[in-house]
Amino acid sequence: MLQVHLIRIATVAALGVLLALSLSARAGQGLKDAAAAELEVRVLEAQAPTGQGERSEVLYRMEVISVLRSTSPVQPGDTITVRSYALSQEALDRGVAGPQVLAPGWLGVAYLNPDPAAAGAEAGRQFAIAADGDSFKDIPPGPPSLKWTEQVEVGAE
Repeated sequence: MLQVHLIRIATVAALGVLLALSLSARAGQGLKDAAAAELEVRVLEAQAPTGQGERSEVLYRMEVISVLRSTSPVQPGDTITVRSYALSQEALDRGVAGPQVLAPGWLGVAYLNPDPAAAGAEAGRQFAIAADGDSFKDIPPGPPSLKWTEQVEVGAE
């Protein structure tokens, strides 16, 4: 009888963990979908202070490779500034989940919002991450911006 009760408790606990993981994944995707800009970018420079504790602010200078969607007037070839954060190596070694500093040359997709602290003429080129630790995604293998489409002729027999 005790074994049956323990099996039920373990099953309910496992289902609870799966539900929590599922909700977390949906929340992250929701932040990505709500981002003002989804850009393919290349990191040109990363400025991250050292010895600032477990979490530090990182300022990236990035080149826009392509604009997947954006409410900002950015175009391929533009250089933008992105404010983010990164966890220290000690925190990552302890198993804390979070972003690392991206190395110069990194190519990927960035989910961004306009930087609320930006002002002046360059405000349209200053962004902040939109999906917390899930704001940067590696580009799948292949050239950036490669999109395959299939055209179907209407009326062809």
